[in-house]
Amino acid sequence: MSEKTSSLVKPEQDFSNYTLAQLAKFLIPTIIGVLLFLTPVSIDGKFTVSIALLIDYINTVIKPMMVPATAAAAIIPTFFTLIVSYSSLRNSDNPFLKIFNPGTGWVIIRVVGATLMAMTYFEFGPEWVWSRQTGGVMLYDVGPVVIAIYFLSAILLPLLTDYGLMEFVGSLLSKIFEKLFGLPGRAAVDCAASWLSASSVGIILTTQQYREGYYSSKDACTIATNFSIVSIAYAYLLLSIIGLKDYFIEWYLSVIVTGIICAIIVPRLPPLRNKSKTYNLDSRRKNMARLEGENAFSTGVRLAVQRADRASSVFTLLKRGILASVDLIITIYPAMMVIGCIGLAVIEYTTIFQTLSQPLVPYLQLLQLPEAEKAATALLAGIVDSIMPTILGASIESEVTRFVLAGVAVTQIIYFTEVAIVLLRAKIGLNLIDLLIVYALRVLISLPILAFFAHLLV
Repeated sequence: MSEKTSSLVKPEQDFSNYTLAQLAKFLIPTIIGVLLFLTPVSIDGKFTVSIALLIDYINTVIKPMMVPATAAAAIIPTFFTLIVSYSSLRNSDNPFLKIFNPGTGWVIIRVVGATLMAMTYFEFGPEWVWSRQTGGVMLYDVGPVVIAIYFLSAILLPLLTDYGLMEFVGSLLSKIFEKLFGLPGRAAVDCAASWLSASSVGIILTTQQYREGYYSSKDACTIATNFSIVSIAYAYLLLSIIGLKDYFIEWYLSVIVTGIICAIIVPRLPPLRNKSKTYNLDSRRKNMARLEGENAFSTGVRLAVQRADRASSVFTLLKRGILASVDLIITIYPAMMVIGCIGLAVIEYTTIFQTLSQPLVPYLQLLQLPEAEKAATALLAGIVDSIMPTILGASIESEVTRFVLAGVAVTQIIYFTEVAIVLLRAKIGLNLIDLLIVYALRVLISLPILAFFAHLLV
């Protein structure tokens, strides 16, 4: 241990034991990160967070180019993927070139997705691919929304992860989070970022912490599948689509309670219960231990200052963030098109979802939800994209049923046009079967809770 580091590990430390430079390196990036990702702000009576406002602003500025950019993000990188994957470049150690050598399975997905994207953008081939209700939803509605999310989140997340905030909060909340959710205290920051910002923000943050040895596979899988819900702004959009925006406060409080209950129950059931509890870098966990004579606050300050002291240069963090965002975008967009086009085409042109959703009908009737058959189809369609239950449920007359549908669209978390793909790509220990089981568990647990609130409040 260096002399500099050893000076930071004495018990009963407080802020007076550190130099101004050490505290500034911890506090300044941390405060900026908290203001961007974790501080709710009210705009025109609607609550959101600053990072969401920044994303919306960027999306507004580049709106005329959003659709072409979405198409380009799926099509152009696929050509580079084919060149790198099937040439001598595939053996390169260059991290940028490695992005274009994802393995045979992902190469196939990128090629098929790029083809579907081109068919949708230029409107050629079978209409079921490029119609406004199938590929058009992916190209015009889903794809443009997430470009800025992926890019800004990957670049700015080090403000939360690399300068000591997670260590500080982790020390303060360790007992609470371990008792309630079986998670380390630092997960509180991760969960808050997930809940307040966007699904992808939380998953990116969780993946980074797992790879750096701060989470076990079980921790990462639990957080990613139980806290990475859609943002407050997107939740408001879902409620607006289904025609219940006047109930937003009551509805969102119901969603929060439901989400917490799911986060307590689901990790205690298979498959999450059976995930590995080992760490990539066990020394990271040992370094989180409290020294004799320290209280939670002084431990948090010590660990935070140490973490900020180890932070990479701004240039290194920026480079890492750009690589991560590029990798996400060129992987997600083609996969999104494959799953989105096929899933939405099945919903639009067949009765498969109506048939598969029949077992849900008696359950919904037991919960006294009117128009149970329509609701069951809308619920099951949520596995394709979280927006589907609200789109299909908007025609349902019962406000009680629509209240529940919008709530499940948020609390289900797992959907395949975005979250499921990101989770599979993250390699934190989740496979396709795991995701389907977690999705089913969350829907089945959420329904009676949301139904109770719907009957009580609507």
